Amino acid sequence: MYITKDGKIEREGSTLYYIGEDFKQHLPAMNLKSLIILAKVSLSSWAIDYFNKLGISVHFLDQEGRYQGSLISGKNMQIGDVTVEQARAYDDSRRLIIAREFVEGIRWNILKNLKYYSDRIDLDTEIEQIMQMSLEDESVEALRGKEGNIWQIYYGTFSKFLKGVDHFERTYYPPKDEINAMISYGNSILYSIVLSSIVISGLNPSISFLHEPSNRSFSLALDISDIFKPTIVISSIAKLVNKNMINGNMFVSKDEGVYLSEIGRREFVRAIRDKLETTLQGKSGRTMTYENIITEECYSLKNFILNGQRYKSFRGI
Repeated sequence: MYITKDGKIEREGSTLYYIGEDFKQHLPAMNLKSLIILAKVSLSSWAIDYFNKLGISVHFLDQEGRYQGSLISGKNMQIGDVTVEQARAYDDSRRLIIAREFVEGIRWNILKNLKYYSDRIDLDTEIEQIMQMSLEDESVEALRGKEGNIWQIYYGTFSKFLKGVDHFERTYYPPKDEINAMISYGNSILYSIVLSSIVISGLNPSISFLHEPSNRSFSLALDISDIFKPTIVISSIAKLVNKNMINGNMFVSKDEGVYLSEIGRREFVRAIRDKLETTLQGKSGRTMTYENIITEECYSLKNFILNGQRYKSFRGI
Protein backbone atom coordinates (compact mmCIF):
# COMPACT_ATOMS: atom_id res chain seq x y z
CA MET A 1 0.00 0.00 0.00
CA TYR A 2 1.14 3.53 -0.82
CA ILE A 3 0.26 6.58 1.29
CA THR A 4 0.48 9.92 -0.52
CA LYS A 5 -1.53 12.21 1.81
CA ASP A 6 -0.40 13.67 5.13
CA GLY A 7 -1.97 12.13 8.19
CA LYS A 8 -1.42 9.63 10.98
CA ILE A 9 -1.75 5.88 11.47
CA GLU A 10 -3.35 4.67 14.67
CA ARG A 11 -4.52 1.35 16.03
CA GLU A 12 -7.98 0.87 17.48
CA GLY A 13 -8.25 -2.62 18.94
CA SER A 14 -7.14 -5.00 16.19
CA THR A 15 -7.73 -2.46 13.40
CA LEU A 16 -5.38 0.12 11.89
CA TYR A 17 -6.67 3.43 10.55
CA TYR A 18 -5.06 6.04 8.33
CA ILE A 19 -6.49 9.37 9.47
CA GLY A 20 -6.25 12.81 7.87
CA GLU A 21 -8.03 16.14 8.16
CA ASP A 22 -11.06 15.00 6.17
CA PHE A 23 -10.82 11.19 6.04
CA LYS A 24 -10.48 8.06 8.13
CA GLN A 25 -9.50 4.96 6.16
CA HIS A 26 -9.17 1.37 7.31
CA LEU A 27 -5.78 -0.20 6.54
CA PRO A 28 -6.10 -3.88 5.56
CA ALA A 29 -3.03 -4.86 7.57
CA MET A 30 -3.62 -8.62 7.31
CA ASN A 31 -3.15 -8.37 3.52
CA LEU A 32 -0.08 -6.12 3.55
CA LYS A 33 3.49 -7.13 2.87
CA SER A 34 4.81 -3.58 3.01
CA LEU A 35 3.66 0.00 3.43
CA ILE A 36 5.34 2.81 1.51
CA ILE A 37 4.79 6.24 3.00
CA LEU A 38 5.29 9.13 0.56
CA ALA A 39 3.90 11.94 2.72
CA LYS A 40 4.19 13.36 6.23
CA VAL A 41 2.65 10.61 8.33
CA SER A 42 3.01 9.86 12.03
CA LEU A 43 2.68 6.34 13.47
CA SER A 44 1.48 5.62 16.98
CA SER A 45 3.51 3.20 19.08
CA TRP A 46 0.51 0.83 18.99
CA ALA A 47 0.53 0.91 15.20
CA ILE A 48 4.28 0.21 15.09
CA ASP A 49 3.78 -2.72 17.45
CA TYR A 50 1.06 -4.10 15.20
CA PHE A 51 3.19 -3.78 12.05
CA ASN A 52 6.01 -5.57 13.86
CA LYS A 53 3.80 -8.46 14.97
CA LEU A 54 2.44 -8.93 11.45
CA GLY A 55 5.89 -8.76 9.84
CA ILE A 56 5.02 -5.69 7.73
CA SER A 57 7.89 -3.47 6.56
CA VAL A 58 7.23 0.28 6.53
CA HIS A 59 9.31 2.46 4.21
CA PHE A 60 9.54 6.24 4.33
CA LEU A 61 10.27 8.49 1.33
CA ASP A 62 10.23 12.27 1.48
CA GLN A 63 8.00 14.32 -0.83
CA GLU A 64 10.84 14.65 -3.35
CA GLY A 65 11.13 10.86 -3.51
CA ARG A 66 14.32 10.41 -1.50
CA TYR A 67 14.47 7.26 0.58
CA GLN A 68 14.54 8.14 4.29
CA GLY A 69 14.50 4.81 6.14
CA SER A 70 12.48 1.74 7.05
CA LEU A 71 10.87 -0.03 9.95
CA ILE A 72 11.73 -3.70 9.59
CA SER A 73 9.84 -6.22 11.67
CA GLY A 74 11.87 -8.38 14.04
CA LYS A 75 10.11 -11.36 12.45
CA ASN A 76 11.97 -10.63 9.22
CA MET A 77 15.50 -10.09 10.48
CA GLN A 78 18.28 -11.76 8.53
CA ILE A 79 19.25 -15.32 9.36
CA GLY A 80 22.82 -15.61 10.63
CA ASP A 81 23.98 -18.51 8.49
CA VAL A 82 22.57 -16.86 5.36
CA THR A 83 24.48 -13.65 6.10
CA VAL A 84 27.69 -15.60 6.68
CA GLU A 85 27.37 -17.46 3.36
CA GLN A 86 26.34 -14.28 1.56
CA ALA A 87 29.51 -12.60 2.84
CA ARG A 88 31.56 -15.55 1.60
CA ALA A 89 29.91 -15.26 -1.82
CA TYR A 90 30.86 -11.56 -1.90
CA ASP A 91 34.46 -12.53 -1.23
CA ASP A 92 34.87 -15.43 -3.67
CA SER A 93 34.26 -16.22 -7.36
CA ARG A 94 30.49 -16.15 -6.90
CA ARG A 95 30.48 -12.36 -6.72
CA LEU A 96 31.57 -12.00 -10.34
CA ILE A 97 29.01 -14.60 -11.46
CA ILE A 98 26.18 -12.78 -9.68
CA ALA A 99 27.32 -9.33 -10.81
CA ARG A 100 27.47 -10.50 -14.43
CA GLU A 101 23.95 -11.92 -14.15
CA PHE A 102 22.68 -8.61 -12.78
CA VAL A 103 24.13 -6.72 -15.75
CA GLU A 104 22.81 -9.34 -18.20
CA GLY A 105 19.32 -8.82 -16.75
CA ILE A 106 19.64 -5.04 -17.00
CA ARG A 107 20.79 -5.29 -20.61
CA TRP A 108 18.04 -7.75 -21.58
CA ASN A 109 15.27 -5.59 -20.12
CA ILE A 110 16.61 -2.39 -21.67
CA LEU A 111 16.85 -4.10 -25.06
CA LYS A 112 13.30 -5.40 -24.65
CA ASN A 113 12.07 -1.84 -24.16
CA LEU A 114 14.03 -0.56 -27.15
CA LYS A 115 12.85 -3.36 -29.44
CA TYR A 116 9.26 -2.52 -28.51
CA TYR A 117 9.70 0.85 -30.23
CA SER A 118 12.09 -0.21 -32.99
CA ASP A 119 9.32 -0.98 -35.52
CA ARG A 120 8.34 2.70 -35.52
CA ILE A 121 11.58 4.45 -34.57
CA ASP A 122 15.14 3.97 -35.78
CA LEU A 123 16.94 2.52 -32.76
CA ASP A 124 19.13 0.06 -34.66
CA THR A 125 22.41 1.78 -33.78
CA GLU A 126 21.70 1.87 -30.04
CA ILE A 127 20.38 -1.70 -29.98
CA GLU A 128 23.48 -2.93 -31.80
CA GLN A 129 25.82 -1.03 -29.45
CA ILE A 130 24.21 -2.60 -26.39
CA MET A 131 24.01 -6.10 -27.88
CA GLN A 132 27.65 -6.09 -28.96
CA MET A 133 28.97 -5.05 -25.55
CA SER A 134 30.90 -7.97 -24.06
CA LEU A 135 30.21 -8.74 -20.41
CA GLU A 136 32.93 -11.36 -20.06
CA ASP A 137 34.95 -9.06 -17.84
CA GLU A 138 37.24 -10.40 -15.16
CA SER A 139 36.37 -7.79 -12.55
CA VAL A 140 33.23 -6.38 -10.96
CA GLU A 141 34.59 -2.88 -11.46
CA ALA A 142 34.76 -3.44 -15.23
CA LEU A 143 31.19 -4.76 -15.22
CA ARG A 144 30.02 -1.64 -13.41
CA GLY A 145 31.63 0.41 -16.15
CA LYS A 146 29.78 -1.59 -18.82
CA GLU A 147 26.52 -1.21 -16.92
CA GLY A 148 27.03 2.57 -16.84
CA ASN A 149 27.65 2.59 -20.60
CA ILE A 150 24.45 0.61 -21.23
CA TRP A 151 22.37 3.06 -19.19
CA GLN A 152 24.02 6.02 -20.92
CA ILE A 153 23.11 4.66 -24.36
CA TYR A 154 19.58 3.94 -23.17
CA TYR A 155 19.07 7.43 -21.73
CA GLY A 156 20.26 8.82 -25.05
CA THR A 157 17.26 7.21 -26.78
CA PHE A 158 14.63 8.88 -24.58
CA SER A 159 14.26 11.81 -26.97
CA LYS A 160 13.30 9.30 -29.66
CA PHE A 161 10.47 7.43 -27.93
CA LEU A 162 9.19 9.83 -25.23
CA LYS A 163 6.70 12.35 -26.57
CA GLY A 164 7.77 15.97 -26.18
CA VAL A 165 11.33 15.17 -25.03
CA ASP A 166 13.87 16.87 -27.30
CA HIS A 167 16.96 16.06 -25.27
CA PHE A 168 17.51 14.01 -22.13
CA GLU A 169 20.40 13.85 -19.70
CA ARG A 170 20.14 11.93 -16.44
CA THR A 171 20.43 14.22 -13.42
CA TYR A 172 19.95 13.16 -9.83
CA TYR A 173 19.28 15.37 -6.81
CA PRO A 174 17.96 17.81 -7.60
CA PRO A 175 16.30 16.39 -10.75
CA LYS A 176 16.41 19.06 -13.47
CA ASP A 177 13.26 18.17 -15.42
CA GLU A 178 10.02 16.21 -15.31
CA ILE A 179 11.45 12.96 -16.67
CA ASN A 180 14.29 12.97 -14.14
CA ALA A 181 11.79 13.75 -11.38
CA MET A 182 9.74 10.68 -12.28
CA ILE A 183 12.79 8.42 -12.65
CA SER A 184 14.12 9.40 -9.21
CA TYR A 185 10.70 9.02 -7.60
CA GLY A 186 10.03 5.68 -9.28
CA ASN A 187 13.48 4.33 -8.44
CA SER A 188 12.92 5.11 -4.75
CA ILE A 189 9.56 3.33 -4.74
CA LEU A 190 11.07 0.31 -6.49
CA TYR A 191 14.01 0.32 -4.06
CA SER A 192 11.56 0.10 -1.13
CA ILE A 193 9.63 -2.77 -2.72
CA VAL A 194 12.84 -4.67 -3.47
CA LEU A 195 14.08 -4.08 0.08
CA SER A 196 10.90 -5.66 1.47
CA SER A 197 11.39 -8.71 -0.74
CA ILE A 198 15.06 -9.05 0.25
CA VAL A 199 14.12 -8.97 3.94
CA ILE A 200 11.35 -11.54 3.44
CA SER A 201 13.76 -13.89 1.65
CA GLY A 202 16.24 -13.79 4.55
CA LEU A 203 19.06 -12.24 2.53
CA ASN A 204 21.09 -9.45 4.07
CA PRO A 205 20.31 -6.21 2.15
CA SER A 206 23.69 -4.68 3.06
CA ILE A 207 25.81 -7.29 1.24
CA SER A 208 25.74 -6.54 -2.47
CA PHE A 209 27.55 -7.90 -5.50
CA LEU A 210 27.51 -5.31 -8.30
CA HIS A 211 27.41 -2.14 -6.20
CA GLU A 212 29.97 -1.88 -3.44
CA PRO A 213 28.46 -2.29 0.04
CA SER A 214 27.86 1.12 1.56
CA ASN A 215 26.78 2.59 4.87
CA ARG A 216 24.51 4.99 3.00
CA SER A 217 22.08 2.44 1.59
CA PHE A 218 21.05 -1.20 1.45
CA SER A 219 23.21 -1.86 -1.58
CA LEU A 220 21.73 -5.26 -2.50
CA ALA A 221 18.41 -3.45 -3.03
CA LEU A 222 20.24 -1.19 -5.50
CA ASP A 223 21.60 -4.27 -7.32
CA ILE A 224 18.25 -5.98 -7.73
CA SER A 225 16.30 -2.76 -8.39
CA ASP A 226 18.45 -2.04 -11.44
CA ILE A 227 17.25 -5.27 -13.09
CA PHE A 228 13.62 -4.17 -12.82
CA LYS A 229 13.95 -0.42 -13.51
CA PRO A 230 13.52 -0.66 -17.31
CA THR A 231 10.46 -2.89 -17.00
CA ILE A 232 8.69 -1.19 -14.10
CA VAL A 233 9.88 2.41 -13.77
CA ILE A 234 10.79 3.45 -17.33
CA SER A 235 7.85 1.58 -18.89
CA SER A 236 5.46 3.32 -16.48
CA ILE A 237 6.96 6.72 -17.34
CA ALA A 238 6.67 6.03 -21.08
CA LYS A 239 2.99 5.14 -20.67
CA LEU A 240 2.25 8.28 -18.66
CA VAL A 241 4.10 10.58 -21.09
CA ASN A 242 3.09 9.06 -24.42
CA LYS A 243 -0.59 8.72 -23.48
CA ASN A 244 -0.74 12.26 -22.06
CA MET A 245 -1.67 10.94 -18.61
CA ILE A 246 0.68 13.37 -16.92
CA ASN A 247 1.41 17.02 -17.73
CA GLY A 248 3.37 20.05 -16.58
CA ASN A 249 0.70 20.99 -14.05
CA MET A 250 1.60 17.88 -12.08
CA PHE A 251 5.11 19.15 -11.28
CA VAL A 252 6.52 21.91 -9.12
CA SER A 253 9.84 23.75 -9.23
CA LYS A 254 11.68 23.95 -5.94
CA ASP A 255 15.28 24.48 -4.78
CA GLU A 256 16.66 24.44 -8.35
CA GLY A 257 14.92 21.13 -9.05
CA VAL A 258 11.68 19.79 -10.51
CA TYR A 259 9.46 17.47 -8.48
CA LEU A 260 6.08 15.78 -8.73
CA SER A 261 3.25 17.72 -7.08
CA GLU A 262 0.79 15.99 -4.76
CA ILE A 263 -1.55 15.31 -7.69
CA GLY A 264 1.39 14.17 -9.81
CA ARG A 265 2.61 11.82 -7.08
CA ARG A 266 -0.79 10.17 -6.84
CA GLU A 267 -0.98 9.70 -10.63
CA PHE A 268 2.55 8.36 -10.78
CA VAL A 269 2.07 5.96 -7.86
CA ARG A 270 -1.09 4.67 -9.55
CA ALA A 271 0.90 3.88 -12.71
CA ILE A 272 3.63 2.09 -10.76
CA ARG A 273 1.06 0.15 -8.74
CA ASP A 274 -0.77 -0.92 -11.91
CA LYS A 275 2.50 -2.13 -13.41
CA LEU A 276 3.42 -4.08 -10.27
CA GLU A 277 0.00 -5.77 -10.31
CA THR A 278 0.46 -6.90 -13.93
CA THR A 279 0.76 -10.68 -14.15
CA LEU A 280 3.19 -12.76 -16.18
CA GLN A 281 4.89 -16.14 -15.95
CA GLY A 282 7.61 -16.37 -13.32
CA LYS A 283 10.65 -18.65 -13.22
CA SER A 284 8.56 -21.31 -11.50
CA GLY A 285 6.15 -21.38 -14.44
CA ARG A 286 3.34 -19.94 -12.32
CA THR A 287 1.48 -16.76 -13.21
CA MET A 288 2.62 -14.04 -10.82
CA THR A 289 2.52 -10.28 -10.34
CA TYR A 290 5.70 -8.29 -10.84
CA GLU A 291 5.85 -7.71 -7.09
CA ASN A 292 5.88 -11.48 -6.48
CA ILE A 293 8.43 -11.94 -9.26
CA ILE A 294 10.75 -9.54 -7.39
CA THR A 295 10.42 -11.74 -4.30
CA GLU A 296 11.04 -14.83 -6.45
CA GLU A 297 14.21 -13.12 -7.74
CA CYS A 298 15.50 -12.75 -4.19
CA TYR A 299 14.83 -16.41 -3.36
CA SER A 300 16.51 -17.46 -6.61
CA LEU A 301 19.64 -15.51 -5.64
CA LYS A 302 19.51 -16.98 -2.14
CA ASN A 303 19.30 -20.53 -3.55
CA PHE A 304 22.40 -19.90 -5.63
CA ILE A 305 24.32 -18.57 -2.65
CA LEU A 306 23.31 -21.38 -0.29
CA ASN A 307 22.82 -24.37 -2.58
CA GLY A 308 24.62 -23.56 -5.82
CA GLN A 309 21.41 -23.68 -7.85
CA ARG A 310 21.85 -21.75 -11.07
CA TYR A 311 20.90 -18.08 -10.79
CA LYS A 312 19.54 -16.40 -13.91
CA SER A 313 18.40 -12.82 -13.39
CA PHE A 314 14.92 -11.69 -14.44
CA ARG A 315 14.38 -11.30 -18.17
CA GLY A 316 11.11 -9.67 -19.21
CA ILE A 317 9.08 -11.42 -21.89
